[in-house]
Amino acid sequence: MGVYRYAQRSAGRFGKLSEITGLAEAQPAIFPQTPGSLDWLLGPALHELPQSEDAFQLAVFAPEQASELPVMVFLPGGGFVSGAGTVRWYDAQNFAEQQNCVVVVVNYRIGLLAHRQSVGGGNLPVEELLLALQWVQRHITQFGGNPQEITLAGQSAGAFWAFVLAQLDEARGLFKRLYLGSLSYQPPMNQAMADERNGVIGQALDGTALEQASTEQLLAAGGALAKAWAGRGLGLYPSADGAVPADLFEVSQAAARLHVPEVLMTYTADEANAFIGMAPEQAFSIEAVCGFIAGNFAQPQGVFEALAAEAPEATAKQLMARAMTLHQIQLYATEFADEAADNGIQVQLLGFEVHSPLPNAGSAHCFELPFLFGNREAWHDAPMLGGFSEDVFTTAAAEFSGAVGSFVRSGTASSTAGALLAVHESTAQLMTVLDESGLATRPIDRRFATKRQVPA
Repeated sequence: MGVYRYAQRSAGRFGKLSEITGLAEAQPAIFPQTPGSLDWLLGPALHELPQSEDAFQLAVFAPEQASELPVMVFLPGGGFVSGAGTVRWYDAQNFAEQQNCVVVVVNYRIGLLAHRQSVGGGNLPVEELLLALQWVQRHITQFGGNPQEITLAGQSAGAFWAFVLAQLDEARGLFKRLYLGSLSYQPPMNQAMADERNGVIGQALDGTALEQASTEQLLAAGGALAKAWAGRGLGLYPSADGAVPADLFEVSQAAARLHVPEVLMTYTADEANAFIGMAPEQAFSIEAVCGFIAGNFAQPQGVFEALAAEAPEATAKQLMARAMTLHQIQLYATEFADEAADNGIQVQLLGFEVHSPLPNAGSAHCFELPFLFGNREAWHDAPMLGGFSEDVFTTAAAEFSGAVGSFVRSGTASSTAGALLAVHESTAQLMTVLDESGLATRPIDRRFATKRQVPA
């Protein structure tokens, strides 16, 4: 692995970045952040690296004697407030060697550092991610990569940014195909939403501007936002601006803007368990579940009855997790895949249904990551893998990383046996999933119509 700087600040905290044209090696660092809300699943690895507001870094992994190999540029997640590409979770050496490709994992700004001057003032990660992709175009041949064969990949918040870049004209030609892991339906906030958050930030900073506040003050203000929005969504996430359209997630517009011909989308069976798995049961009620369903599904009574019938013993918390998983991630993937397929884009869907032995986890958001990179040793202290069968891990990791690797190499995801995973059509009723027994076919859930509203 080599870690390199791809950009630097040249005009203050929020000023325009300047590119770094040569190979500038760096000691791994991460952007400032507080302990993540998913540490109960992932473990403490993010706390091992120094924090810096100048952590514009990327890590490069390549097989020995690599030459003209396809490239995967991976954007990690973290709910827009945590995470980093330089953390050991994303050690992609095994993936690079087994899938015969070069992997680049990118740091980008998070938290209040990702918002220019104020929430709603503009999203800064787009600028730096474009610089990172341009760095890859300039330098990847030196690591044995082919700049004409780049897959942009992202998971969770990283998938959001990959989705943005795949619709952005300025990124056209910087990558060839797109892998989206656990892309969550998260329309950018409008100005009214941003103003509400700026009010909380202003109180937390006692009037100090973001430009002048210390790093510690910014983190404290981010914590105040998280507390203020606890139980009702993300406190801090991107706002609509010139690069992030308000209708980013409107499927017809998104598919029309997409400038890649091939897309792979994956998601886990129990995404929302990651976010509410540790919350007490008494924090949820049937009334709250019904309220969420009414706000997000077109025929709420039928949805609730169907979910309750599926799991008669389920608690309100479990029903909420199922409804959230469906609306935020699983059903959106199908909606977008339908539209993209009708627009002539090749789309493949792959469900990840391997389950963690950790109580309340199941097949939670992020559980697929060790399987993707095939690097269980890098997750040695992750509670979600504690007690997990080594044989099952090895087999499932081979299939999952192999599917993504074949997509990176050829634009189509396949099994380790070479069988093509189903290519999606808007009339498709079946999709491929991976569980503890291997790859299987499952019905696509088309029972429920969702409500999708662009913030006015």
